[in-house]
Amino acid sequence: MKNPLTFKIESWLGLVIVLIISIFLVGWFLIAVRNFNSDTEILNSSITKLKIVSPEEKSLIDQWLQQDNIGISASEVGYRYIIQKFPDKPWLAR
Repeated sequence: MKNPLTFKIESWLGLVIVLIISIFLVGWFLIAVRNFNSDTEILNSSITKLKIVSPEEKSLIDQWLQQDNIGISASEVGYRYIIQKFPDKPWLAR
């Protein structure tokens, strides 16, 4: 036989726990979407004067330089120079 007093408390407590977990997961999802949007905006931007080049874009540039034999290396001239010289960002077309 169930105790009616504990049944209400357990239901209320379970509801609170489920709400807290769902709020946490929704917040976590929104933060992840915000970070993803900011990364895609940086990669798709046409601005050539970026202060920071992301590690993902650095690896894409390195792969593009090696595969297409451009004749320059990022260690010699820097990533900013490559981004300014190739504003259409051909390394993203792959």
